Amino acid sequence: MHSTCIASGYPGFVAVNRRELDAHAPLSWPLFDADGTPLLAAGERLPSEADLDWLFTMFAPHRPLPEVATTGEAAGRTEAANSASPLETSASASTVYLHGLPVPLPIGAWVQVRVAPDADTTRVRARLIGRAPNGMLIITPPTSGETRLPVTAGDRLALWTFPGDNLYEFTCDVHSVHHGPFDYVVISRPSQVRETPVRRTPRVDTRLVARLSPLDETTRASFTRMLADPQDTPEWLVLVRDISADGAGIVAKAPLPEGCHHVALQFRVPIGADVVPILGMAAVRGVEGPRVDGTWAYGLEFMQMDTRNKAAIRCFVYESRLTDPRASQ
Repeated sequence: MHSTCIASGYPGFVAVNRRELDAHAPLSWPLFDADGTPLLAAGERLPSEADLDWLFTMFAPHRPLPEVATTGEAAGRTEAANSASPLETSASASTVYLHGLPVPLPIGAWVQVRVAPDADTTRVRARLIGRAPNGMLIITPPTSGETRLPVTAGDRLALWTFPGDNLYEFTCDVHSVHHGPFDYVVISRPSQVRETPVRRTPRVDTRLVARLSPLDETTRASFTRMLADPQDTPEWLVLVRDISADGAGIVAKAPLPEGCHHVALQFRVPIGADVVPILGMAAVRGVEGPRVDGTWAYGLEFMQMDTRNKAAIRCFVYESRLTDPRASQ
C-alpha cells in the first residue's frame, strides 16, 4: 500500500504516488494537476517510463477522491466528443445555456466583475451558477484570489464574458446577497449589452500535457496515416506552456529529430464543465535549447486543425483570461 496525501491546492483530489502508475497499463482514473487542470484521461497509456518520470517532474499528478469521482467542478468534467463543437448545446449534455437573455450564458461560465462600471478598478471573477425569476442571474461572490469583493444590494456591476465567438460586456444591479445554505449573489437581468466579435485570440500562459508525434517530409500523408493508425506512431509527452488559436509554445525533455519541421499535437482543454480533446498538425517555427535545465522549447504554428478544435481553443483562451483578473480585454 502506497501512501497518498490530500491535495492542498484543489479540493476533492488526492496526490498520486509515482509507484502507483505503470506506463504500460491504462490509467485507472483521470489525472489532474494540483490546481485541477486536466492532464490525462482514464484509459490513456503513457508512451514510456521516461514520460511517466517526466510527468511527475513537470506536474503534481492527482486523481479525484472516490466519493467525488463523478462530481465536482474539475473531477466531474465530461470528455466531450472530438467530432462535436463545444459551442453547441447539443454537443454537450453538461452545458446548459440560459434562454431568453440578451447574452448567451451557459451555467458555469466565468465572468469578470467590476463594481461601478465607470470606475477604474481591478476586475475580479465570479461564476454563473443559476437563474432566478424575471431573468435575474445567480453568481458566486466576486473574488480575487482569497479576497472577496464586498458587494451590497443596489450596487451596479460591470461584467464581461466570452461564451463562444464574441466577447460580451454588460451591466447588472445587485438584487440581493445571500450567505445560506451557501454564499451567492443575485443580480438583475443583463442590460446595456455590448457585443464585440473576436477574430484573433491572444496568447495565454498555461500548463497542459500534450502528446507530440514528429511527422515526416510527406507531412499531410503522414498526418493522415497517424489518424488512421495511431498505434504505430512514435510519440512523447510535452508541456504546453502557452497557447492561442494560432499556435502554441511547448517544452520537450529532448530535441525533436533532426530535420523535423512538422508535428502532430494532441491535448485536452477544459471548457466549462467539459474536457475537449484537441488534435492538429503544427509547423515548427522556433527553437530554443538546450536550456539550463536540459529541456528544449519550441514555437509551433497550427497548420491543419478543424474549425471545431480552433473554436474550442479560443473558448479555453478566453475562459482562462476571464479567470485571471489581471488580464485586460
